[in-house]
Amino acid sequence: MTLPVFANSGWISDPGRVTEVIAARASRGDAVISSAFTERHANQLPGTWERMKARGITGVFLRDRELSLLGHYRRPFLQRAGTCVSRGMCRGVQASLDVAIVDQFELREPVEISFAPIYTMARHECGHDRCGSADGAILADAAQAVHDFGVAPMTLFSHLTEDELERMAVQYAAPGRGTPAEWMQAAKGHTCATFWPETLSLVFDCIAAGYAVPYAHRYITGMPNSRGLADLGPLGPHCRCFVGLFVDEQGETQLESAESWGRFPAGPPSDADQTMPIDQIPRITLRYAGGEKRLAPGNVGVYAKRFWEQIQAGGEAWAVGPPRFAAHSVSELSLKQPI
Repeated sequence: MTLPVFANSGWISDPGRVTEVIAARASRGDAVISSAFTERHANQLPGTWERMKARGITGVFLRDRELSLLGHYRRPFLQRAGTCVSRGMCRGVQASLDVAIVDQFELREPVEISFAPIYTMARHECGHDRCGSADGAILADAAQAVHDFGVAPMTLFSHLTEDELERMAVQYAAPGRGTPAEWMQAAKGHTCATFWPETLSLVFDCIAAGYAVPYAHRYITGMPNSRGLADLGPLGPHCRCFVGLFVDEQGETQLESAESWGRFPAGPPSDADQTMPIDQIPRITLRYAGGEKRLAPGNVGVYAKRFWEQIQAGGEAWAVGPPRFAAHSVSELSLKQPI
């Protein structure tokens, strides 16, 4: 299968801006660098993956929590305009939230997160219109947007199709426009921890601990081989999200990446991705040390070191925690209700 031709991928490479965002957030006391975050919030994060492997675990697939919550995987994004940064960040926030709900019982009901306010806030409220009139955003601005302003639930846009919402988001993200007040209000308080993982081993630890990692670099994802692993594809600045990791058949740790172009790389993106039954969407089968596994729609295994090299060469990677929604835990319910 040849690689399909895509519309604008949408990630804008601006290492200077990334450095600026990190410095500004650090100056106000944010734990924006992983070393500061782990010291302040998660002392046990380093070494998480090695400890899991020592117990015989060969793979962590964060999107499997969707099966526990919904009985099926969430539909893959079908990006048309250059909104990949907001979709990569949205996928990361969603995966981390689903992990918190299933593993930590933080909510009684799942919440679906919208990509659209992330896109407009990254370009306007955080990026201050630096990206110009064309589509695209800087991932550091999206990380700041969900950290400072929060994320909005999809219920705000239940009357819109995905295409309609994307077109609306592109319009509001144009220079001089800005995020609508009702979008900002819907996101208020639902903020997320976002921090910069400094090493590939810490990326592994983040995912093993339930923090998805949106990332971006100058290459799109290539077509997968017979084992379900993809290398770098053609040049094309693009944002996606690491949502899993696993030990391959040679004993190396690799990553699972979620795309924003519908069923790709299991097949070319199609309008049917928005309407066909989710269980009929073509999917990649991964062969790894744990056997065979069908990945979530739109996901593929990727070579960790190859992708990390590109992230280090001017790309970006941000670990994200679950957004803050009102907690209704099992323990809280048992205290309030008679047994």
